[in-house]
Amino acid sequence: MSVEGGNNARLIVTCFAKSRPSSQDDFRSQSVACGPTFSQLFASQLSPAQLVLDSYCTLAPGIFQSVYSITNPRPNPAKFRHHASITAFEALHAVEIVWDIVPDGLSKGFRPVRLAVFDMDSTLINEEVIDELARSIGITSAVSAITARAMNGELDFEHSLRERLALLKGVKADVWDELKKTITIAEGAKELIDYLRERHVLTVVVSGGFAPMALWLKEQLGLTYAFANHLVVSPSNAAYQYPHLSGELSSEHPIVVPEYKQLVLESLAKEHSIPLSETFVVGDGSNDLPMLGAAGLGVAWRAKARVQREAPQRLNGTTLSDLIFLLGNHDSKGT
Repeated sequence: MSVEGGNNARLIVTCFAKSRPSSQDDFRSQSVACGPTFSQLFASQLSPAQLVLDSYCTLAPGIFQSVYSITNPRPNPAKFRHHASITAFEALHAVEIVWDIVPDGLSKGFRPVRLAVFDMDSTLINEEVIDELARSIGITSAVSAITARAMNGELDFEHSLRERLALLKGVKADVWDELKKTITIAEGAKELIDYLRERHVLTVVVSGGFAPMALWLKEQLGLTYAFANHLVVSPSNAAYQYPHLSGELSSEHPIVVPEYKQLVLESLAKEHSIPLSETFVVGDGSNDLPMLGAAGLGVAWRAKARVQREAPQRLNGTTLSDLIFLLGNHDSKGT
C-alpha cells in the first residue's frame, strides 16, 4: 500500500456485514458491534496517543465506517486484518473489514483517487474468457483446471498461459462475436465505473486475458484504457479450413504477466502526474498481487485463496458497487 504525506493521517475502517440486516434488531446489533464494540477492541491494539476516533457512521444497511486520526509511527493496515483479535471479531460478527490510510487534510480524510485499475476476468466480468474459449471446442475441464491453479499462484502465469493457449489451437478466429453474446458484466461494475468517471477518475482494465474482449469491455463500460494479451490468428489450411487461433501469443505486443500489470499502473500514474497514493486497484488472481500491493488502495475482490491472504485488503461482496463506500462522497447517517 502506497501512502505519501506528512506525519498525521486518517485511518478509515469500513465494516461490511456478510448478510445485510433483515430487521431493526439486526441493524442495531451490527451497528453496536461495528461501532463501540469494535472501537474498544481496536484501541487496545494501539496506544491512546496514536489513535483518536473522529467519527462513526452508517453508510448503508450493514455497512459502517469509523475514521480515526493517527500519528507516527503509522500502523500498517495490511497487517491489521491478520491480527488474531481482528479475525476473531470478523468471524464472531460475520463481517469483513477494509482498512485504509490517507494523509490528513486530503479529501477530508476520504480516499483520494485519480486512477483506478481493474482486472477483467472474474472481476469486471463474471467469467474466465480462456475457459469460455475452451468450452467452444469441448475441452473446458482441461483448461479450467490449469486456470484455477494459475490464478491461485500455484503455477507460473506465463508458462500456464502458453500451455492453455496451445490447447486452443484451431478455435475459430471469429469466436469473439459469440463470446460477446454470453459474457456477463459483473454486478455493480457499471455503477462503480460510472461513479469514478463522474469524478474524472481515469479507469483502466488490464487483463491477462485477451484484447478483443478487453476492448469490448472498454466500450461497454466507457473505460479510459484497456490492456490485454494479443493472439496470433492463422489463415485457413488443410487442418483447419477457416481462420483460427494459432495457439500462440503475438510477439509484437507485451505479454500481460503480473509485473506488466504493475508496470501499467505505475506508468499511467507517472504519465498523468498521479501519485501512487491516489490510485485504486481491484483484482482477484495471484497475477494481480503486484499491482494490488503498489496501489494507494488495493482490494482483492472475491479472490482466490492465496490472494485473500496476501492482498493488502480483501472484500467478498455480491456487488462491485460496494467498493464506492471505500472512496467517500456518499450519503451517510451519523451514529
